[in-house]
Amino acid sequence: MSTSFRRRARGAVALGFVPVLALAACSSGDASADTDTDGGSVRMLVNITDNLTQAKWEELVKPFEDESGIDVKIEGPSGQSVAESFPALLAAGTAPDVIQSIVPGPDTAPELLDLTEYDWASGTPMADLYSTDGAINVVGVGMQAQSLMFYNADLFEEAGITEPPATWDELDAALAALDDAGVATPIAFASDWATGVQVQEIWHPQQNLTTPGWQQSVADGSATLGDQFQPVFEHVADWVEAGYTTADDVATDSGTQEANFIAGEVGIYPMGSWFSTTLAASPPDFEVGVFAPPVDDAADAPGPMGATIAFPYMVWNGTENPDGATALVEYLVTSDEAIAKQAEMDSFSREGLEPSDNEYAGQVQELTDGAPSYVVPGNQTVGDYALPVAGFNPKFTELVQGLWQGRPPADVAADLTAWYEAEKLG
Repeated sequence: MSTSFRRRARGAVALGFVPVLALAACSSGDASADTDTDGGSVRMLVNITDNLTQAKWEELVKPFEDESGIDVKIEGPSGQSVAESFPALLAAGTAPDVIQSIVPGPDTAPELLDLTEYDWASGTPMADLYSTDGAINVVGVGMQAQSLMFYNADLFEEAGITEPPATWDELDAALAALDDAGVATPIAFASDWATGVQVQEIWHPQQNLTTPGWQQSVADGSATLGDQFQPVFEHVADWVEAGYTTADDVATDSGTQEANFIAGEVGIYPMGSWFSTTLAASPPDFEVGVFAPPVDDAADAPGPMGATIAFPYMVWNGTENPDGATALVEYLVTSDEAIAKQAEMDSFSREGLEPSDNEYAGQVQELTDGAPSYVVPGNQTVGDYALPVAGFNPKFTELVQGLWQGRPPADVAADLTAWYEAEKLG
């Protein structure tokens, strides 16, 4: 399944959710229904980026502040990221009331408030996939698809590729055709965090067909981590050897690679749905398409869609204002106004939500709607799908980048298994 599109007008935002600004009145039988949340303050630790600015966060929470009388203090990371800052703040005894952008890990899950008793929590997107033993300790606004392959449809046409590839054999043939047609970079990867995420993104569908719930299989010892990824390592190594992607790729930051795609120098760019926001900000002159990553057998296409919870929120169980903190989170994940605002800040999918002015996000939504199922990706293992090890993503990226330096796929896989066995918890 694939979609392709040129710039054109889209419809208006259409949301089907009930606003919850009247905090106590909007939840029947939940923990906020009998509490007075007026006054006080709530500290919220958030991710600050070029599109998630301090000003936008403050604009997002202002209606809640005006209605509830609660002062929301927006705080950026004290370290390089929220993931780094939250454990440090916990250790220092200065943890925020609400934490955004990360999901529970083995070390932080015990520090989080169980939201299961709140009626509104169970109705949030992906709450079941992100729960632990049936308990909800993280909720989100929507879903960000990760298993996506953005492509330059004009280059495909010039290379004689009439349909986006659905199988690995078809993808290999498409890359060869792009290379023969003189495309500078048939498939683009990027440096730092992006390398590992991209490799995992393209492997989600087949991996979850071969071993459904593969994280649980690794955790119980019925599968090794290296065996789970060696097949995709072999695909990538073949592409490196053929010159479809080079060592320069994994020395190039993701912002530059995105610019290279927009400039028409890249055939295929594996990346999550957030790339649609970049495309909308700088629309290419060519037709852009998006298709699901390949699977072994065309009859299984498209495979399960790797997806992450969008705008995840957690509440620290040591908060001195649990009523205010949970009321804020309820507003952020259930209010029409807040959902629409967050969709403007960073693209995501949610039933009933249609992007008002981002045609690229609209097409991603169509592809996501056609997915047979959604799965928690390796780069965000959580809850019942959590790997019992810390630091998986950085280590995965470090090892997988060795493929671009000529390391054999079997060696990379063996190193991944050895690292897991040495570092796993419990």
